[in-house]
Amino acid sequence: MRAWISAELDGELSEFESVLLHGHLVVCEGCSAFRADAVTFAAALRDAPLETMSRPVNVSRRRRIAFQPLRAPAAAALAISMIAVGGLFASLHSGTILPESERPSAAAFDDQDLHQLQRLKSQTILAQLRIRRDQAAAATSQIPRHTGFVNP
Repeated sequence: MRAWISAELDGELSEFESVLLHGHLVVCEGCSAFRADAVTFAAALRDAPLETMSRPVNVSRRRRIAFQPLRAPAAAALAISMIAVGGLFASLHSGTILPESERPSAAAFDDQDLHQLQRLKSQTILAQLRIRRDQAAAATSQIPRHTGFVNP
């Protein structure tokens, strides 16, 4: 509640929070006394004349950390360590590695099989394009009829 009292003095309290605060101040004497003291203190501070500084205030810049030369080597070391950890993880979870001759394969493909698959794929695509062309030609040759439409 005391934060709300401070926000009210600065004009930063929403209407809803203001209603809640005033409802609480009716029943809580401690918060009412704090609000009265805060109002008096804030008024005294706002009415007081401004003080002139005896000397100017110099705000120094924040010092930058001297790790600038180490950025590139650190990034490279991090990348290399991530690759190493990834390789170790993959090798641990991939099971045993068999030589090429002992690896099971579903089917051994040669170049001729690949060419035949590509020909079948292109023939299938060509057939689908022909079907689409025929459907589009059939759709455009029909006169659209709209119910309720009277041609003037």
